Amino acid sequence: MKEVELQLAGALRQQLEKIPSIEIRSIVAEAELKTNRSMPVQRPDVLAQLCVHDREVTLICEVKELAYPRQIRQAIDTLSVYMARSENRANHENMVGLVAASWLSPESREICAQAGMGWIDLAGNCRIAFDGVFIERETAERPKPAARNYRAVFSPKAGQVLRTLLRDPARAWKVTELAETSDVSLGHVSNVRSALRDREWGIVDNEGLHLTAPDALLDAWRDSYEQVRGKRTSWYSVLHGRQWEEALREELRGPQIEGHAMLGGLSAAQWLAPYMRGNTTTLYADTSVMPQLIDVLKLKPTKSGANVEIIEPDDPAILKERVEIAGAPPVSSPVLTYLDLSRLDDRGREAADHLREKLLKWH
Repeated sequence: MKEVELQLAGALRQQLEKIPSIEIRSIVAEAELKTNRSMPVQRPDVLAQLCVHDREVTLICEVKELAYPRQIRQAIDTLSVYMARSENRANHENMVGLVAASWLSPESREICAQAGMGWIDLAGNCRIAFDGVFIERETAERPKPAARNYRAVFSPKAGQVLRTLLRDPARAWKVTELAETSDVSLGHVSNVRSALRDREWGIVDNEGLHLTAPDALLDAWRDSYEQVRGKRTSWYSVLHGRQWEEALREELRGPQIEGHAMLGGLSAAQWLAPYMRGNTTTLYADTSVMPQLIDVLKLKPTKSGANVEIIEPDDPAILKERVEIAGAPPVSSPVLTYLDLSRLDDRGREAADHLREKLLKWH
């Protein structure tokens, strides 16, 4: 934290130096304040003493290394308590609270705005307002460590837990049963539970963990989604139309293939929530059944003119979450299908929105 505090103190100075009317008396990080024994032990993480139009102004910053909504509210509470302390009441009107972090998401910035607090981060986002001074800047840039932390909740293992939760968002889950149903370790479930609470997408009560903002969770997952990792190959099949559909239906439901292959992407959406047809059939398949699929579906590898794409996922857990529809081949789950469609072109994203409206609408 000491290094982050010093970096944010420097970032604050850079922003304030842009305003000619501000005289900067001092900007000090808590790490430096603690070395001065004449000062109180409990101090802001970053303290800036300014003079603006002959008026003394104090900026107090609470730094959070993790800056999810839950931590942001804690920072705001800390700032409010500090500003209300008896020794600070006389100067309360001259004090401005700021939440500071390596990176603040738009949701976190909105929480600060609603609480009447400013903010600053190392990516360049800031909002500092006092005495006719107004500095506001937004950037799409994210520091790499912050971006990694932000995406961690959507890792493949975490995704198994999230898809389980999204199948029935209103249900409360105990850690043990959620781990068993999702086929992950207790540690993974605990990490996901903490991440959901930090981001205010879920709560934990006496009944267990349940989602409180499934739509916000799905929005964030869509925006951070990376395609399923695995080997991707292109094929051409001479089978077409009804003959192709019957071969898919019969083969993917057959005793040797069942549970090891399913339709994905637009091919799955065609059965889940029909909107548009793709020119290519997308299949998720376990490596072990590839020889049989190639034989029965009459597939030939090709670099151009492919009408079949097969993805052999590194983590075959998604195959266990397939959906069975009467009269159809097995297909990928609605959540996975939605995420896959969201990575396509405009028409694909329209198909994603249609599927979400039909199958992923919660109240």
